[in-house]
Amino acid sequence: ALPILWLSGRKMSALLYNCHLPLVAIFGFCNIQSVVRGQQNSTLIFTIDNNIRNCSCSTNIPDCNYNLAQLMCNCRTVLLHTIDRAVPRFSYSTSLIVWFKDEVMLGSLVDFSFVQDLKLSLCGSTTLTTKYLAILGLRRLQIQSDAGAQYPQQNLTIYYGNDNNPQEPSHLLPGDKPALFHISYLDTALFNGHSLLKSYSVENVYNIGEHFPNLPYLNILSLYNNTYTVTLIY
Repeated sequence: ALPILWLSGRKMSALLYNCHLPLVAIFGFCNIQSVVRGQQNSTLIFTIDNNIRNCSCSTNIPDCNYNLAQLMCNCRTVLLHTIDRAVPRFSYSTSLIVWFKDEVMLGSLVDFSFVQDLKLSLCGSTTLTTKYLAILGLRRLQIQSDAGAQYPQQNLTIYYGNDNNPQEPSHLLPGDKPALFHISYLDTALFNGHSLLKSYSVENVYNIGEHFPNLPYLNILSLYNNTYTVTLIY
């Protein structure tokens, strides 16, 4: 079962625990969706003392300022061993910010999860190796590398088919078919900041393994009679 570890916030007036039938039918997991009235906070996740801090923030916090985040945001601790390793892992209905120090921790938080608006910030000067993370439904991506990198801060907007304005907030829920069939693969080596952020998309892909045999989760995706839009981010 999915752990309830990302639904928090001062302004959350109700929680709806709902199994979206499209998700169950396609991937066999239950989505936990937040229903928020008024301003929607952003979700901030980082690790401290070998545990995860999951925060709901109503204001922007400078990257990797852990003390300020815990002061200004509504945070809770999640034990690492409670994270469910099943896939897909999590579904984030708010904008998500992740502070991380290595690709392993980043993968445990966002790999094969649903998130449309994502900011990833590398805290420290660690050199990351190539590891491909899969993200469902990604629309907007911000990455923050070490300040000494050649390209420390970069943004990317992903256009799908007949998009008029992907900068506008999407009203799609995690269980909606159009977003679910968009899958992006993110190369973690891009956080080294040696080159400009680039992406390449291929639409109407029926057999991902035939075109991209080295990408992860091909055995799971091949189980379903679907076509995908595949975006490589590198």
